[in-house]
Amino acid sequence: MKKFLIKISYTVLPLWFLLVGIVLYISLYVSPRITGDIGNLSFIPFGHEYVDFLSKKTLKDTLFQTVDSTKALQSIRVDVLTIGDSFSQQKNIGYQNYLCTKGLSVANCARNLYFSPIQYAYDLLVSDIIDSTNTQVLVVENVERDFQNAANNFNISKKELLQENPSKIKKKTSKINMDKPKNEWSLLRARDFLFYRMGKNNPIYTAQLDKEYFTSNEPTKLYFYHDDIDSDVKIDKTNESKIRQTFEALTTKANEKGIELILMIAVDKYDLYQNHIMNNTMPKKTINEDLHKIFGENPNILLTKFYLLPLIENGEKDVFMYNDTHWSYKASKMVANELYQRIADGIH
Repeated sequence: MKKFLIKISYTVLPLWFLLVGIVLYISLYVSPRITGDIGNLSFIPFGHEYVDFLSKKTLKDTLFQTVDSTKALQSIRVDVLTIGDSFSQQKNIGYQNYLCTKGLSVANCARNLYFSPIQYAYDLLVSDIIDSTNTQVLVVENVERDFQNAANNFNISKKELLQENPSKIKKKTSKINMDKPKNEWSLLRARDFLFYRMGKNNPIYTAQLDKEYFTSNEPTKLYFYHDDIDSDVKIDKTNESKIRQTFEALTTKANEKGIELILMIAVDKYDLYQNHIMNNTMPKKTINEDLHKIFGENPNILLTKFYLLPLIENGEKDVFMYNDTHWSYKASKMVANELYQRIADGIH
């Protein structure tokens, strides 16, 4: 027994003390300074100065309504209904808020209602839950890294809203969680912290930009989500037909219900800044360019990259948030301006 205890004292105990020390470091120093989903995903203590700086320039109130049940959708009466992933769930800095400042009434579907925005939108239309008595314009937003997969999995017979369990959907959609930090006192957190610092399995990649694009203490550093380049970086030729069919099915069904549909593709952070990454050896991303070749200048498709890229090229800072995978209020305002213009012009 004595030999066993001696062996533990110089083998297991030092490791245990190390892990406890890391847990204390994460809990007492790192966690209080974590901001943005990038900070939360990769244990980066960005601090609160950047968030405080941006918050001084944003709308304070959330002006649009959030619909948190499929049943409640039947009783809404708004100009614009939005269905989307996390880029449509940004509350007071969201593009919906800036649409409201232009005099439009807007409602957004809560993210826990569905897995695929495209599938859910179609199911709402085909199930007679929404039509022209509910809304005049339906904006369906999908981030570019997931779009090709969403289109390929689209099925006119699936009816996600009738088959999916909301709690199950919530688990599926929690890959990037903007609001809920992980357990600060977890030994698993300590393990992940060590792995990330050693460059193993880190969900966040970094790159050096050619000039300052963020109002931060690292103005030329780009933090972005690994799936921006680890998922699709281009549209496969074999998928073009399915993508066309998916869009046509959505627009046809929306037209039948007297609703104008806009399919909006949210640009990835990496894609928007890729041309300004120094000595970039990572894949060239062409999702938006490929979609433009497929659809041309279609007023029912909003490729946000082409409206945000000029801001980047003109040296605008904080188009995306430095500490987050999502765009900032500046991008939301630009997207809202383009959406409003299309709506005011009657889209077609």
